[in-house]
Amino acid sequence: MMRTAALLALALAAPQDGAVREIKDLAYVDGSDADPVQHKLDLYLPKDAVKAPVVLWIHGGAWKMGDRSSYGEVGRRFAESGIGFAAVGYRLSPKVKHPAHIEDCARAFAWLHANVAKHGGDPDRLFVSGQSAGGHLSALLALDDRYLKALQVPEGAIKGAIPMSGIYTIPALPRETKGLMGMFPEAFGSDPDVCRDASPTHYVARLASPMLVITETQDPGYVRLNAGHLRRAAQQAGVKDIRFMDAEDRNHFSIVTNLARKTEDPQRTAMVTFIRERCRTLDGGN
Repeated sequence: MMRTAALLALALAAPQDGAVREIKDLAYVDGSDADPVQHKLDLYLPKDAVKAPVVLWIHGGAWKMGDRSSYGEVGRRFAESGIGFAAVGYRLSPKVKHPAHIEDCARAFAWLHANVAKHGGDPDRLFVSGQSAGGHLSALLALDDRYLKALQVPEGAIKGAIPMSGIYTIPALPRETKGLMGMFPEAFGSDPDVCRDASPTHYVARLASPMLVITETQDPGYVRLNAGHLRRAAQQAGVKDIRFMDAEDRNHFSIVTNLARKTEDPQRTAMVTFIRERCRTLDGGN
């Protein structure tokens, strides 16, 4: 897993682009409980941004690894398209368990809502996205409004969500579970009620803004199975404003590394289009 993380960081590394303004290591938590490493975010903005839409990006890594600094080149691609990108860190397991991860993501979003205007972003055009564990967390943040309400973020502040490669139903597994599936009790424990509480499928009827769910086709089965769980939950709840997209010829890693490409990437194009169309709707356009 460490080798995979290193390869991901290498694949996404690239020199700065002069058309992009970068602001690193912005602390979104102050005080004695602030984690000096994880409670920070990096902003990538169009150089002359004025009220630019901004997407909060939550990294993956099984809730126990990963780093916001690996996504600089992805952030630059979005900024070059006129969309701000905030790569956020959050506390990781096994040091913490749910709900600490999602609480941190909510705190980062609350900070953006209160402060992004100072940097050229638009607090009324904020989106959330993420991949793998970040796909789960971005979906949960958009669907379960308790975390933002606790921080007094106005209702409807998330204008759209783009979860990618996420797990949307958290299984309650024994604490001694080994192998890849051991990430679930490590991050969420084994209490069925807690795992249900952490599952975006449990809240899909609460969807308050459009959602685009992207899943790779070259998946051994579990991630696509979870996309199916979310799709069925949305259908059963009569939720219409949710779309599902297959990332053709992508696996769990290439789906995100390809977002950094300087040439066109279908998934990045879909994400940018989703954000632009949503902004036009908010502005009263068609």
